[in-house]
Amino acid sequence: MKQSIFKLSLFFLAMASFIACSDDDSTPIIDDDPIGEDPNPNDPDDPVAVEFIDMESDWVRLSLMRDGGIDVMQADSGEIKYSVEGELVEGARYYTSGSGQYLIEVDRTGGKVRFFDSGIVNHDDHGHENPARWVNAELTSVLPTHYTYSGFHMLIFNDGDGSISYIDETRLEIPSYQPETFQLEGTKNHHGVGIRLDSGKFAVTFQSETVSSEERLPQMVKFVTSDGTVIDDNGGVEVGRIHGSANNGSYGAFGSTDGVIIVDDQDNIDLIPNAEGLNSESGNWLGNLKGHEHADVFFGRSGNLGVFMVDPENKSITPIYSGGDVVGDMFSFDGEYYLVHTEGGRIQVFDGHDGDLITDRIVEMADIPELSAKGGSETDILKDGEDPSPVLVASDDFLYVLAPNRTQIKVLEIDELKHVHTIELDSPVHSMMKNGFSIEGEQHGDHDH
Repeated sequence: MKQSIFKLSLFFLAMASFIACSDDDSTPIIDDDPIGEDPNPNDPDDPVAVEFIDMESDWVRLSLMRDGGIDVMQADSGEIKYSVEGELVEGARYYTSGSGQYLIEVDRTGGKVRFFDSGIVNHDDHGHENPARWVNAELTSVLPTHYTYSGFHMLIFNDGDGSISYIDETRLEIPSYQPETFQLEGTKNHHGVGIRLDSGKFAVTFQSETVSSEERLPQMVKFVTSDGTVIDDNGGVEVGRIHGSANNGSYGAFGSTDGVIIVDDQDNIDLIPNAEGLNSESGNWLGNLKGHEHADVFFGRSGNLGVFMVDPENKSITPIYSGGDVVGDMFSFDGEYYLVHTEGGRIQVFDGHDGDLITDRIVEMADIPELSAKGGSETDILKDGEDPSPVLVASDDFLYVLAPNRTQIKVLEIDELKHVHTIELDSPVHSMMKNGFSIEGEQHGDHDH
């Protein structure tokens, strides 16, 4: 009798889940459907249930930002592995390092950059877990703002004086290590950006000597050697305004009013002219860019016109989504997927290599407070557009969505945006960031160290 009641309950639960998870693209994902039923060990034809803990890598972490600290959660089990107490800086921005081990806290107003170690160390075929902590290294500079990375190399552009600060991620665990800041010849304070290429050189923005003193954005890009020496050559490329960058190591891209400036690890600087429709008017040029070390193309956003794919090899700019409603975008952990979040909670998934649309769906998620503040200058709007989403995190195969109640995290398979799991939280969180990494197969294989 208990077995019959149990099966009947599963039937109603399955029917409710089916209704809540219909294929109608306008249906918000708010359900909690199970991945599978409990298998019957006596029935050889009964499919084996697949639990989420068997689907996601053991090394993926969600860092939950809450009042009074950070909780580091193992995503597949929902277990809080470490809690690090300490008030987070109000107004600071958080970014994930290239390896996934660290969070970078950029406190622009306070002139400080700190580094949070999630404790997850990637050794390619296996991982190690250490206690989460704030490391000793700390950067003090004038208005640190734009964060970029390539591999284990991180760069902070300091708006207050135009300098760049370089951080070697592999050395952050050394107690005596401190980031290095380069004061660049011929620069001045502006809202700029720098990247590091595989050649070891940096590509950094500079302002034109003739630009108005009221202009906050730069007009050109120059190479800088690894010791901070400026190579005084902009490749003959000078534009009206520059904002946003992307980098895959071989190529770097800088958004501008006149097109996309492309640099490479062979010291070339070129300009891809604006595609049809793009122009220098506010909101009509690519001022925010995304890249990934495993993707050969970049993706750029125009506030009014949508999303464009930038091919640095073929020097082309191609529209992939038209609309002035883009809220944010991101790559998956491995760069296979590029995700776009638009107003109304719609998520669109594109192929990270060719820009083809794979799927899209409306998803209920927690509010992003910044979305209600769309005023301010064009520079401020562009700067806000660089921030990672505080309510969406993507691993290799799964999208984690902070629910409106902020006490649940819905998990969706990226390639279909199908809801497969819900993580229940003990208390509300403000936001979440990704840490860790993904590996296939055996998660804790034998190794020599």
